[in-house]
Amino acid sequence: MNKTKCDEVSRGYTFIKILGFTVVVFLMLVNISGSVPFAGISNFGSNNVSILNKYDEAIKAYDKEIEINPQNSTAWNNKGLALDNLNKLGEAIIAYDKAIELNSHNSRSWYGKGVALGKLGKSDEAIAAFDKAIELNSLDSMAWNGKGNALIILNNYNGAIKAYDKAIKINPHNSKAWYNKGLALYHLNKLDEAIKAYDKAIKINPHNSKAWYNKGNVLDDLGKSGEAIKAYDKAIKLDPQLRSLV
Repeated sequence: MNKTKCDEVSRGYTFIKILGFTVVVFLMLVNISGSVPFAGISNFGSNNVSILNKYDEAIKAYDKEIEINPQNSTAWNNKGLALDNLNKLGEAIIAYDKAIELNSHNSRSWYGKGVALGKLGKSDEAIAAFDKAIELNSLDSMAWNGKGNALIILNNYNGAIKAYDKAIKINPHNSKAWYNKGLALYHLNKLDEAIKAYDKAIKINPHNSKAWYNKGNVLDDLGKSGEAIKAYDKAIKLDPQLRSLV
């Protein structure tokens, strides 16, 4: 397996911003230094100005709710989510902590805190927050996925796969968990299994350009150039920005 490809996915720990909105979790910065880089771990974010403006408006509304009732844990939680989407991570964690102070049994607040901590590269703290979310709701597929993302950043690929498998068992249609499992399997040089995971992610969400792109990389490593080109072509058709990485 190409060492450069393997190393590049452990160079950062923030959420996917460049490839569109999806549910929370972590972007691994790509390495453009030689071999074809892999797309990062699947989570959420948006660069859409209109959406970002709506988050600003939402925060103002939540602040109004909090002004009326400072004990409104839901408003604090939702403010944290909006701040996270604006990449105001420190403020988001403060809001989540306030929500948790008011209602420590709200698994969503622990999950949101884990997401924000993950974006800040605080993987161990993120895992602790995800574990608390899972303790409160063991059937939270996205919390298991988030924990897997934090583990993969710590190069604990076997642990990450176990977390992704938990997420998939709870929700077999969690395309992000399948996609992220493919990344972890690639790091373990389990290329055939990685392709199966990407294929599953693609079957659930055929518009997942990152899955098509990474599948192309694995096929290329296996010497299946023709199939790799077809996968790259599909990825570029879905997201022309990926052309620069091929």
